[in-house]
Amino acid sequence: MIWNLLTAGICGLDYYVKEKVNTKISPGTRKEIAGGKLLLRNCHNDAMIFGTLKGQDKDIIRDASTMVLGGVIWEYFRNLHNDDSRTVRLGLSMALGGGLNNYMERRKKGYVTDYVSLNVGDKRIRKIVFNISDLFIFAGAAIWGYSMIFSKKTK
Repeated sequence: MIWNLLTAGICGLDYYVKEKVNTKISPGTRKEIAGGKLLLRNCHNDAMIFGTLKGQDKDIIRDASTMVLGGVIWEYFRNLHNDDSRTVRLGLSMALGGGLNNYMERRKKGYVTDYVSLNVGDKRIRKIVFNISDLFIFAGAAIWGYSMIFSKKTK
């Protein structure tokens, strides 16, 4: 039950933030936050992470997202009641919550709203814009992968 709540909470949190960003921040504007360490912006990403598949047909991007999300859902339900895999379930819940939010927005609007970037000197890093869902997808995948590689359970 807790894993479902975590997944829904992550999905709902980023949905709320994206709605605020889309109604309060004009595309193309930047606002320094967190003492100038972060930039808040409103970018509509019609590709995938880091611009992967940019310029491709939206059906290809949607289908690729569907396949990746389907794999995460499969693993999530496969491990949902496995008492030996709390770390696996944590990672999958985080990745699934972020993935569902990004997927639903892509299906509804044709893009994903990204709104945070690091305010650093390196222009290549400052150019990367992400959202809360992206952070949870990345962290969840890292936790999941770590737990699968370093699991003491033998198969």
